[in-house]
Amino acid sequence: MTLNDILVSALAQLGRGHDAQTMELFRARLTDYANDAQDDIARELLFSRTETVPAPQGTVELEALSRDCIRVEKTVQLGGAVPFRETDTGHIELPYDAPAEITYRCLPKRLASPADVPELPSHTHGLIVSYVVGRERMAGDVSTQRGANIYLSMYEAAKSRLRPHAGDPASYRIVNRWR
Repeated sequence: MTLNDILVSALAQLGRGHDAQTMELFRARLTDYANDAQDDIARELLFSRTETVPAPQGTVELEALSRDCIRVEKTVQLGGAVPFRETDTGHIELPYDAPAEITYRCLPKRLASPADVPELPSHTHGLIVSYVVGRERMAGDVSTQRGANIYLSMYEAAKSRLRPHAGDPASYRIVNRWR
């Protein structure tokens, strides 16, 4: 879903039109809500990226990464995992003077343009819509605030079923070999 699709779905569930004038009236606020939901889901999923960066003299500046680093998860140099040490100055120290492949946790790129697509897995995009609707209902009068609980409860219940380890090579599975 694009940001525009998310906003149109939210406005439809709120019982508002999605013509150009209505979209412009609500775009900024609903986009902020969508970005809040995206950040929350990313933290739940342990969203991470892997990038290759230069490591002159075994030092990597975390600012060289394309996103703000929350936590460095893994470093690879010369084809193998290597230990690293984080410093207080926004650097990590590695054992070799060679390019490093850094896997780190971060937040997804903020949604701004109507054509932006969340970097989260596509099965989580519907959660963003539920969160946006719930937050918008919370801002309304008392009669609409009651409806916010339903949407935010659906959001939290679905978010709790997300599995951050899904697809991770370190995860395991049990196979019935006697079938």
